[in-house]
Amino acid sequence: MKKAVKFKAYLVALITCIIGFQFSPASNQFYANPFYIGGFIFAIVLIVNVINYFCPKCKKNQVMQSATSYRLPTNKCYHCGEEIN
Repeated sequence: MKKAVKFKAYLVALITCIIGFQFSPASNQFYANPFYIGGFIFAIVLIVNVINYFCPKCKKNQVMQSATSYRLPTNKCYHCGEEIN
């Protein structure tokens, strides 16, 4: 699976966990809810992927442009056009 597709799949899984947690019934042990646990796991995986998603040629990050500017990655570098596997 390509790196951009895997990133988008993790993002969809995180959004699904967030929506699932919103519709689950409230209880005293919400931290045992599978949507809560899945949300934390997918959030951590996405943070690691955002930090490590860079072009092998120009070494520029493909997701974070600055602290307030983000974009979804593609299979080509936004800066130099190199194919990212």
